[in-house]
Amino acid sequence: MKNDELGMRSGGRRYVITFLSVLLSTGVYAESIDADLEGFDDSAGSATMTSSVASTEEQSNDDMAGFDDDSAGSETETLATEENNVSESAQSLFGFTGKLTEQIAYSFNGTSPHDKFTSLKSSFFLDYEHKFDNGWRFKSNAKAYYDAIYDIRNNTYSRDELDEQRSEIRLYDAYVEGSISDNIDLKLGRQVVVWGRSDTIRITDILNPLDNRRPGIVDIEDLRLPVTIAKLDFFIGDWRITPIAVLEQFFTINPAFGSAFNPQIDPHIAEKNYHDVSYALSIGGEFSGWDVNFYAARVRDDMGYVQFLPQAKFVHEKVNMFGAAFNVLSGSWLFKTELAYFNGLKYTSAQDRSFSRTDALIGIEYNGIADTMISYDFSLRHFNNYDRRLGNELFLPHKSTYQQALRITSDFMNATLHANYLISLYGSKFDEGGFQRAWIKYNISDDLDVNVGIIDYIGGSKLFNNIKNSDMIFADISYSF
Repeated sequence: MKNDELGMRSGGRRYVITFLSVLLSTGVYAESIDADLEGFDDSAGSATMTSSVASTEEQSNDDMAGFDDDSAGSETETLATEENNVSESAQSLFGFTGKLTEQIAYSFNGTSPHDKFTSLKSSFFLDYEHKFDNGWRFKSNAKAYYDAIYDIRNNTYSRDELDEQRSEIRLYDAYVEGSISDNIDLKLGRQVVVWGRSDTIRITDILNPLDNRRPGIVDIEDLRLPVTIAKLDFFIGDWRITPIAVLEQFFTINPAFGSAFNPQIDPHIAEKNYHDVSYALSIGGEFSGWDVNFYAARVRDDMGYVQFLPQAKFVHEKVNMFGAAFNVLSGSWLFKTELAYFNGLKYTSAQDRSFSRTDALIGIEYNGIADTMISYDFSLRHFNNYDRRLGNELFLPHKSTYQQALRITSDFMNATLHANYLISLYGSKFDEGGFQRAWIKYNISDDLDVNVGIIDYIGGSKLFNNIKNSDMIFADISYSF
């Protein structure tokens, strides 16, 4: 991405979010004194795990509870936040639970028609689960939404934006799972399989596409889209071997052409459809205080490229990926690393060769302050056989690109108020754009909660300069049943 000066107009917006983050930090410090530093002993590391670890469905009994592939750190179900917010006390009707949400967004610095009120969305989430007497389980959920802003306002939106963002009905999870024998489990159907542990940066996490139509608004765990997968888990001592067959091929949904996050005119390029099978393998081991996972996959490249002849369409070639993830827990600290090597990458049909790339991440999470988690991730993506054409034709001007993310979450008022701050920046000098987001969620009752936040897009590259004026305030209220 090209370096540009940060716009002066974004400075004031960042002061607002920086003030929110300082206020959050002040509250965190006050609660840490009341806790009398109780989070600094060794037991805190086992009792107070990261937010992703704490959300696991089944935790092991050792210090690495929640670090297995079925945990939120290595396999979460789509819309995990929406499911977790469904009240535990709510009585399901014949196995059904759900949530109704009203959301509003206001862009205070955008240009018409993407200024002022940019979203007035009503959504309905419905989940069904049935457990059989033999221990097997069937689960399915779906979501429908309608954004009235596209009909209320008299502005002209692009056809692609109207088609992509005005309304949608989508099936998410739909799978059956259970044990074939004492050491073999099967999970078959539309599902999410998460590799690696970072909550913000994807390195080894390649098996599921994302819904990225409004980038930065929500976290990755709520963006993953399930695909139809057949997955077996073989348990051998402390190890698990997981062969995977991806039976359904579709790719990340990017911002609609003509929208605030993609101002280009729709080039009317079709997406090539695929009906083949791709394969992956995970081998992981869990031990006292640490775990390790090895990955291999031959899957279709999510990014793809445009093939112009005989007619223009997006093509997704198959690529090879080999990776690993290693995590160590020490007291209140979690250290994590991820490494992935890709070959067979292509970026245009005019290229006479393919490329290889090495991606790496190091990260740390700290839980030593009561009811608070602080994490920092740093990643590097390096082209091993860089060609200047990548910069001239495809706006990939650097042999290596960098990204880092700092996240702070803290709970107050008996865990009914959740304060969060996230900043993600690109570039070795943090000068190639990014975003920062601050939001507060309050549980009014067991069935009702409200969420309010602000997001600031930071210029510094061609991509982020195009969207740096799309900053917005957003709020939603949800009723779970």
